This record gives sequence, C-alpha cells and structure tokens, in this order.
Amino acid sequence: MTVPALFTVSEKPVADLAGADNVLFLGNALGTDTHLWDLALPTLAAKYSVVRFDMPGHGQSPIPTDSYTLEEVADALVAKADELGVEKFDYAGVSVSGAIALELANKYPERIKHSIVVCSAPYMGGPEGWAERIAQVSSSGTASLVPMLPPRWFSDGFIAKSPEAVKKVLNMVVATDDDSYIKTCEALGNYDARPFLSGITVPVLAISGEIDPGAPVSAGEFIKEGVPGADLVVIPGASHIAVVESPLEMAKNITDFLSK
Repeated sequence: MTVPALFTVSEKPVADLAGADNVLFLGNALGTDTHLWDLALPTLAAKYSVVRFDMPGHGQSPIPTDSYTLEEVADALVAKADELGVEKFDYAGVSVSGAIALELANKYPERIKHSIVVCSAPYMGGPEGWAERIAQVSSSGTASLVPMLPPRWFSDGFIAKSPEAVKKVLNMVVATDDDSYIKTCEALGNYDARPFLSGITVPVLAISGEIDPGAPVSAGEFIKEGVPGADLVVIPGASHIAVVESPLEMAKNITDFLSK
C-alpha cells in the first residue's frame, strides 16, 4: 500500500505539538488548499493547536505518482500525527476531506477524539458519478471547471457580495495539478463509508450547508442516523463551501462540539 505524502502547516511551532492534547487537524475540499480555512482559523486557533494539510497534489502537497484511496490519506494523517508526537487529535474536513473524517473515525478510534464531517457525505456516487468530471479535467484542465463551480459552491447572495472571496477559492482550483485532481476524483468514486457507519464509536458531527447541492442536508441526516450518537448542524443559507461563506458560524459549531 502506498501512503500519499501530505504537506502540513501548523499554527504553532511543531515542537509544541509533541504531547499536546488540543491538536485539531483541518482538511480541505477537492481542488482547494489550506487557505480554505483562513477565515475560520482565528477562532479555531485561539483554542486549539491547528494543523492544516493539503490533499495529495493540492496546494503544497507532492504530486502523487500512484492512485490512492481516502483510507490511505487517513493512514497518512495518522502517520503525520506520529511524526509530530501527537497521540490523539480532533479532526474536521470539508467535502473530500470530510469523507476522510469518517475513514479516520472508523479505522483509528483510539487516535481520534472527535471527527467532524463538513459538507460531505458517506457516499459520493461511485465511479460513474465522477466520469464526466474526470473527462473534462483530462481534456481541458482544472481551469475549465471555474464557470460551473460558483453556483455549486456558494449561494447567489455570497457570490454577489463577496466576489473576491469566491475568486480566491477558484484560483486554488486553477492552481491544482490536473492529474492529482483526477486521482482525487477517482478516490471519491471508490469511496463508500455506508457499510461501516454503524460501527463508529468516535463522537461525530456532520455540518451541512442548507442549500448545498453536492452534499445536501440529506447526506448529513444519513450520517446522523447511521453513526451512533452522531450530531447534525445545518448552516442556514450556506452552500458547499460553507467554511468560507459562514466561517464564524462554522468555527462556533466546531468549537462547541469539541468542547463536549
């Protein structure tokens, strides 16, 4: 099994993480990088030792040479925690890295304190659901996705009032390596957490955007119903990238859950 290499950035000196009991790993959506959390970060970093990471071939993470699974990214995160001297940690991830929240909770219950699934789902359509996206990026690159993403990722009101914030996120997509984006789509197509939801013992929170078309509220409800004791929060008026659209509300929901 090839474990992909991940770039991580800590908000505190790495030396301070060894043995720390308040470490929070944060993951990003498909085609984005660690800056996706910038607006929520001050609130989170005030209470937690935050470590953000880039998915393989995204941001500053190395471009993967082989295909990979989301379970293998979970393995890589635990290996990174070992490297940092972190025994147990909290986790929150958006979209594809929200799926990794479920992989971590399932495979590493002894390492994960709380796992938060942000604007994600336990199943994302299978390989056939990603074939068109893969074909588009293969032929025209990630830049070709820019026209279609805003209405899928943000509410109309946010697009109108915060065009620079939208542009910043779209620029992340353009900067993402095409082949790495495709490999991540393939990993999403091969992902299905539904069979193991009922066996998860880690405290899980699903956060859904009210108008998210990609990971609708029904996906958060499925997690709440499938994972014993799981909670669900719906952010009113927010779409798929709710961490940018409603960062303070996102941060409050995360810190409230982690304090339980």
